[in-house]
Amino acid sequence: MHRSVLAGISILAFVVRPALGAEPENKYDGVYIGTRTLTKGTAACPAEDNVSVTIHGETLTFTHSTLQDYLMPFDPGEDGSFGRTHMDEGGAIGSYHGRIVGGVIEADAKNPDCEYHWHLTKKQ
Repeated sequence: MHRSVLAGISILAFVVRPALGAEPENKYDGVYIGTRTLTKGTAACPAEDNVSVTIHGETLTFTHSTLQDYLMPFDPGEDGSFGRTHMDEGGAIGSYHGRIVGGVIEADAKNPDCEYHWHLTKKQ
């Protein structure tokens, strides 16, 4: 009987473990598309550009014309607000902050040369 109890516990632990290790679902998960519009910057900054953002769990991946699949941590507040400051491989510091309300992201992003406002809508 002792062996069957241990075997039952081992099976239960095996079945439960994947569920416990699964990435938590995020109410903001999805793909958002739209544009970024230049608010401040040099002539080298595109005036407008298409942008996509994919949120999955605790990660945010964004893509625009000069940057593809850039992965960032994502930890929104209760009100949908989010933001990060980061340093790229070359040492340049950039940041973004914004809020998601009703399937729409309004955000501001900046790097050393350009500042943009992003308006993105969740794809259904």
